[in-house]
Amino acid sequence: MNRAEEIAAVLRERIAAGRLRPGDRAPSTRAIMRDHGVAMGTATRVLARLQADGLVDSAPGRGSVVLAPGRPRPAEPTRDTVLAAAIAIADEESLQAVSMRRLAAALDIPTMAVYRYVPSSEELQAAMLDRVLGELELPPRTADWREDVEALLRALWETMKAHPWLAAAMSMTRPSVMPGAMPMSEHLLGALRSAGLEPRAAFTEYLCLLNLVRGLGATIEPELADRAATGVTEDEWIDTQLGELRAAAPADRFPTMAEMLHTSYPYDADVLLDTALTRYLDGLAAAVKSQPL
Repeated sequence: MNRAEEIAAVLRERIAAGRLRPGDRAPSTRAIMRDHGVAMGTATRVLARLQADGLVDSAPGRGSVVLAPGRPRPAEPTRDTVLAAAIAIADEESLQAVSMRRLAAALDIPTMAVYRYVPSSEELQAAMLDRVLGELELPPRTADWREDVEALLRALWETMKAHPWLAAAMSMTRPSVMPGAMPMSEHLLGALRSAGLEPRAAFTEYLCLLNLVRGLGATIEPELADRAATGVTEDEWIDTQLGELRAAAPADRFPTMAEMLHTSYPYDADVLLDTALTRYLDGLAAAVKSQPL
């Protein structure tokens, strides 16, 4: 048995005994050189033997990682698979759950390897937004600007429901540059310009409408989280608060509020969106109609 085989046997024994566990960093070539007093070539042959045995997986940029016995080497991820994994975690858990460590665990790669695909958490979030908004299916254009605006905003609303973290992640004041979102913006701005609005006015309405939908969308994830944590729906929760609310709004001081608190009201975000869009677009249509020719 030559020196490389001897060292490989020592490392095999450590893996078998659990002193090196699946997912742990395997000794690097430099560590093998230092610990065993061998040359680079010998250390490289040690890792090659462990790879051939299916005990270690090595890849540029992330070093060598111990594999579970009999487990195939994981496929090298791509930026697309990293983003897909991040979006899946955010959809299922929350945007706050998408840490580099959590993402690495989902991809079965070392934490530091994630940075090869997304240099920072901020860039990861921007890329997730860009990906989701870029996948929004644009409704076909018509000759009716109002129909086009409403169809686009309803498509955005459905995307927010599919990705509950999306609305809160969107910044309307300091947005990231998102090439994937440009078709959505062009579609909405184009519809508003076709109503006869000047560029500045069209952009004002664009921001107002996006903020309207985004504001309602930002309530989706917190409610889902509360429901998951408590098992209680919005309506069930408000029922537990009615006694205190009614005590805080006596009819002699707050007659309108007291009346409301004795009226059944089933909360439904879709109804709020329908109402808000209808009222806003009614007003916008009236403003457009009153513009001088």
